[in-house]
Amino acid sequence: MEKPTDASALFIRVTDQEAVVALETSLDHILDGHIADNQLAMLRYGTALAFMTKACLVSAVIVAYRQRIWMTVRTKMLSVAALDSLFAATEDLSALWNLEIYKRAKVVIALALLVWLAPLVIILTSNTLGVEPAFTIDNTTCPGVRSLNFAMEELENWRDPTRIDGLYGLSVSLWNSTTVTNTSEGWFDYYTKYSNQFEQIARMAVYGKQVVSRTGATTDICGAGWNCTYVVNFTAPGYQCKELAEGVGSEMGRFRDHDPPEGFSTELLLPQGNYSYYAYTYGGDYAESQMEELNTGGMPPGGPPFPENLGAFRTEPILWIGYSEEVHPDRRPSRTEPGWNEAFVPRVFACENYETEYTVRFNHTGGQQFINVMSRKFLYPIIDTKWLQDEDANDGTNDNTTAYPRSNYVYPNDDKQHYRRVAAFHSIGAMLRYFVNGTLDVNVIEATKAIQTKLMDPRRGWFPHPDLMERVQSLYEDIIFSIFSNPQFLSVVWASQPDASSGDVSGDASTRYPCERSRFENHYRYYAGTLWGVYGGAMLLAALGIASGTRAVLENEGRLRDTRFSSIVAATRGPALEKVGWGSGEDAAAELPRDVKNLRVGYGLVHQGTAAATNANALGVSTTAANTPPPRPEDARFFPERVVWDGDVRYGFGLEGDVSQMRSEGSLFRGRSRA
Repeated sequence: MEKPTDASALFIRVTDQEAVVALETSLDHILDGHIADNQLAMLRYGTALAFMTKACLVSAVIVAYRQRIWMTVRTKMLSVAALDSLFAATEDLSALWNLEIYKRAKVVIALALLVWLAPLVIILTSNTLGVEPAFTIDNTTCPGVRSLNFAMEELENWRDPTRIDGLYGLSVSLWNSTTVTNTSEGWFDYYTKYSNQFEQIARMAVYGKQVVSRTGATTDICGAGWNCTYVVNFTAPGYQCKELAEGVGSEMGRFRDHDPPEGFSTELLLPQGNYSYYAYTYGGDYAESQMEELNTGGMPPGGPPFPENLGAFRTEPILWIGYSEEVHPDRRPSRTEPGWNEAFVPRVFACENYETEYTVRFNHTGGQQFINVMSRKFLYPIIDTKWLQDEDANDGTNDNTTAYPRSNYVYPNDDKQHYRRVAAFHSIGAMLRYFVNGTLDVNVIEATKAIQTKLMDPRRGWFPHPDLMERVQSLYEDIIFSIFSNPQFLSVVWASQPDASSGDVSGDASTRYPCERSRFENHYRYYAGTLWGVYGGAMLLAALGIASGTRAVLENEGRLRDTRFSSIVAATRGPALEKVGWGSGEDAAAELPRDVKNLRVGYGLVHQGTAAATNANALGVSTTAANTPPPRPEDARFFPERVVWDGDVRYGFGLEGDVSQMRSEGSLFRGRSRA
């Protein structure tokens, strides 16, 4: 029952508990804010640490609990039933239903309750390290970022095409030639029209009413599971537009030094005319067939010398577009009703194809591509000439266009690189002009492909959108940016290496370009307040219990006591209790007679040979048990509780009146409280 160990050993449990708490809080602090990967392992670690904390807490409290038990039974007389409950309170929940222990052993029962409530430490700390979504931004570089550089069109020779990863590079233009070989005198290649591959992606962009994105671009550029944004700068064609007229009867001005097509005015548009949309985009356009008679491949049958203007870009057609905007789209009056002339606002604008500097932000989010034009700077016209509408060329070609000044014509056999660049920009513009040219009247009788584009609003009866001018520019940019969807195009280059066509290959370390990656991630979240609140409260209660147990140890001469079998046997063996009728020994404690349960028993100095020892018949037990022989000397070595002082005194349990209880017996206090 008494263990010759210093009282400081009681605090080993406290130190263990604090170490485990520190370990768990350190682990939580380390994981806080990190990606919640390997969650099952972290859950197991956290659960193990929580159980270790609970085990250390319970261990410390139980040690203190045992000391308080012995202190209580040394200072107070309790019934047998109360003693049963007291010794079983930490392992048998039903033992807590004895009211006597709440009155006679308040501190002990408080410690027992603390043991039973210890699982709350695990329950309340189970969510102190949680997982929550967090938006992560990573400023880094991405390997697959591409840009546009139409200088690659300048360098391409269709006779010796570029190959990347076994695939031919694609041009936006198709070419004719004056001869089969490039060794003939006076030979040169000249422009035909836009290429079939470019027409394919342009139609996809127009019909899809958005930029065509490359399949898998988000993963290739951003990485699996990531979104990303990046900004690229490049030069490409772009239409610069200006509104020329607004309102019924308004006069239409010139666009730069360009005159509007003959007969083109607001009178063609509603309410004066019949058209809700009228676009003329082919004035002065390049003729696909440059000669009336051509052999295969565009070769003139007569041979050199060829007409001077064969294959020359003379002017770039201006977009002349008029449309009517409904004032009240929800109610459209008939032409015979009052208010017809006020129901529509005719507008006219014009656009010219310019070489344009773009600053574009690409945003890849959720596997989709979004493009935002941050800025566009219009540099100069693709072909800086003015179309002369009433003047025929008569220059020996099938192209009857005349423009001024002729010195700005772009010829195929002069600066070939510049010619190829102009050809590329002309091809892209030609696709837009193909779709926007034509008319649409009030009865939705259409003679235009524009009805297939995002320029028309089906919810307004196929009237043009009110922001038509901006939409024309946007439609053109949809076509341009869709070139990114097929990296085989020569003009698609690495953003980090704008002089190298990318081809349809993945980027690597050499092609990395600044980008911003982002994604929602599951991050560990450490709720320090909850964890420290629970552990702080538990440690405080444990400290109070340990302080109480320490006091009990000090009052027992600094010795730790336990409730082991040998200790219980040593404390209960002897004539002091043998006169009680305990039954056969196989009966449960609950089957003891009521009068036995109500006997008051305490722990203290038991005197042999007292009158109380001979009072056996009153309890129905033979008095011969009181004549137990005195302990042998070797008993002191195995059962120190049976050591005899003054020849007839030893420690043990006894009935009230048979024992003398010591309130304090140690180096600090010494004295009897009750005999």
